[in-house]
Amino acid sequence: MGDLTPELPAKTRKLTGRDANESAELGRVSLGAGDFEAAIRHFQRTIEQRGAVDPVDAIELAAAYEYGDQIPQAYRQYQVALRKQAELPDACLGLADLFKRSGRVHDAFNTLEELIAKEPANAYYRIKMAECLRDMGYPRRALLAAQTAVLCKPDESFYHYWVGDLMIQLHENEGALESLRAAIELSPGDDFLYLRVAVALWRLDKKPEAIKAIRMASDLDPDKHLYHGMLEVLLEEVGHTVEADLEGERADKMDQYDIELVRRTLEEMGLQAY
Repeated sequence: MGDLTPELPAKTRKLTGRDANESAELGRVSLGAGDFEAAIRHFQRTIEQRGAVDPVDAIELAAAYEYGDQIPQAYRQYQVALRKQAELPDACLGLADLFKRSGRVHDAFNTLEELIAKEPANAYYRIKMAECLRDMGYPRRALLAAQTAVLCKPDESFYHYWVGDLMIQLHENEGALESLRAAIELSPGDDFLYLRVAVALWRLDKKPEAIKAIRMASDLDPDKHLYHGMLEVLLEEVGHTVEADLEGERADKMDQYDIELVRRTLEEMGLQAY
């Protein structure tokens, strides 16, 4: 069958795995390509070819159902996995996500709490709990859970970002800046982190530094027109109208998604545009 790569997603619909392992790999490629229907079919064939349900296969099929918004089917497969292997962490995490998506956030909380009780040092469980608490409307408790995740795994950029992003929501701008800078140290090529840093800097009245952060983001990903939209507004705000006008041509190329992200970001900075 040859190597399966993300560059060949369309072909996976027509391929059939010669054995369970090939079918599972086809399912993963399809899932990564966003072809949930094909992923479901390949994972179902995986189970058929094995002649028995492996918990890992059930979890992968459940994930395909979940991404395809077939929530009852996903729930059943996670339960199948747990019947085969009680307290399987990946199945429990999958159920927690399903509960959260279905509005059953307290059930998600309880599931995650049980996982954390078994593995208190697991940073991923902690950040999932933080997400759940944030969705439940408890941002302060969410912040504590996320900060614990950072303590458990201090070399993970995403956890520092998560803390910083929540601190922006809580208007704790100095703390947000500290966490986001820690995230950048661990992932210096992530342009989005500089966009979030710019929000904290602008709120702290460090406007030149905020503009510099947006320029850095643009340098890291020159194809993103949204940074020119940001610069156009911020430069205008500080009276640099000539420089602002120079950003206008690229800013005019923003799509609707860019415009909405710029609008939300400017709103966090206390500005209005678009």
